[in-house]
Amino acid sequence: MNTMVICLVIFVAMIILFFNRKIPMSFTSMGVIVALFVTGCVDADAVFAGFGNNNVLTMAGMFIVAAGLSRTQMVSNITKLLYRINNGSFTKILASYILVIFILGQFVPSLPALFAMVYPLVVNMCRQLKVSHSKMMYPIAVTVVSTSFVIEPIGPYAAWYVTQNGYLESYGWAGAPLQMWSETLVFLPTAIVTLLVAIFILPKMMPDQPEIPTTAITGASLTDQEPLSKVHETLGYGVFILVVIGLMVGLPSWAVTMAGAAVLVMSGVLEEKEALIKMNMSMVLLYAGVTVMGSALGNTGAANILGDAAASILSHVHNGYIIGAVFYIVSFLMTSFLYNKATTTVLIPILVITCGSLGCDPRGPVILCSLASMSSLITPMPNPVVPMAMQAGGYTQKTILKVGLVPAVIRGIVGVAIAMTIFPAFG
Repeated sequence: MNTMVICLVIFVAMIILFFNRKIPMSFTSMGVIVALFVTGCVDADAVFAGFGNNNVLTMAGMFIVAAGLSRTQMVSNITKLLYRINNGSFTKILASYILVIFILGQFVPSLPALFAMVYPLVVNMCRQLKVSHSKMMYPIAVTVVSTSFVIEPIGPYAAWYVTQNGYLESYGWAGAPLQMWSETLVFLPTAIVTLLVAIFILPKMMPDQPEIPTTAITGASLTDQEPLSKVHETLGYGVFILVVIGLMVGLPSWAVTMAGAAVLVMSGVLEEKEALIKMNMSMVLLYAGVTVMGSALGNTGAANILGDAAASILSHVHNGYIIGAVFYIVSFLMTSFLYNKATTTVLIPILVITCGSLGCDPRGPVILCSLASMSSLITPMPNPVVPMAMQAGGYTQKTILKVGLVPAVIRGIVGVAIAMTIFPAFG
C-alpha cells in the first residue's frame, strides 16, 4: 500500500473520530501525528514543524494575552457598555462585535490572534445576556476567516495581486493582468453578504449549549476572581494594546504575542498556573495534528487528486459561470482537507493551465480559488481559527460541517456571479 492511500485512510479515520467524539480531538490529533510518522507519510521535520510553526506560537501567546485582558475590568466594562447601548439585544450586540472584527480584520495580519482578542468579550457578554456562547462563537469565527483582508490596497495582503499575476504569467497567461482592486471587487461585496449571514442566519443554527467541554478556553467567571491592583490593571490594558499595535504594524505575530504573554506573567498580572491553563494545550495539540495531516496530504499527492479531477471535468465545458463554480467547489473541498494557503499554492498552477487549454480567461477562477480558501470552515484543517472556534464554542465536527456549508454556498453563489461577470471566461 503506497503512502498516498495510507494517508487518505488515516485522514478518513481522523474525521470519523472527530465525528463520534469517543476520543478527545486533541488526543486524536496526537494519534494521527504518530500514525503518519510511523507509516512514512511525513518525516520528523514535518512533525516538528506542526508544533513549531508561527500559528501555534501565536495562538498560545495570544490566549495568554487575552487572559490578561480578561483579568482587567475592560472586558466587564465593554460588556456593560454594549449591553446598555444595544438594550440587551443579542442580534445588535453580535452585529457590533462582527462589525468591529471586520474593521480590525483588514489590518491585523494574524487571524488566530484576532479571534483570541475577541473571544473573552464574547464569553463575558453571553454570560451577561444569559445565553450560551455557543450561539455566538462560530459566527464570530466565520467573520474572522471569511471577511478579513478583503480590501486589497490596505492590510497585510495589499500586494497580493502581484503574486497572483506572477502565477498567471508563469503558467502561460498573456492577457490583461489583475489590478490592485480586482480581488476587492469580488471579495468586498461577498464579505458584506457574509456579515449579514453571520448576524441573522448562523446564530439560529447553532446549538443552544456547548456539545463538548469548553473550560480550557472560557475559564472561570470573571466575578470569581479578585480585582487587580491599579498597576496590574494598567499593565493588562497596556500589554494588550501594544500587542494589537505590534500585530497591525507587521511585527512577527509569534514574537509579539509571546512577548506580551511573558510580560503578563513576569509582572504578576497572571499567575504561572493560570497562564499555563489559558495557553490551552488541547487546542494547540489539535491544530498541530491537523497541520501535520495537511502536510501529509500535500506531500503524498493526495491533495492533487481534486485538482486533476477538475481538469477532466471541465474539458468540454464552455460556460464561464460553470467553470468558475467548479473551481470554487474544488478549491473549497481542497481547503477542507489542506491548509488554505497550501490550497492556493497547489491549485492555482493547475487552474491556469486548465484555463489555457480551454482558451478561457483565468483571472475570475484565480480570484474564486482565493475566495474559496477563505470560505471553508467545515473541518478543523483549513485555518487555525476553526479548531479554536470548536474548542471555544464547544462544537462537534458534525455541527461545523452542517452549519459551515451555509455561508460557503452563499459565498460561492455571490462570488461566482460577480467574478465571472467582471472577468468573462470567453470574452
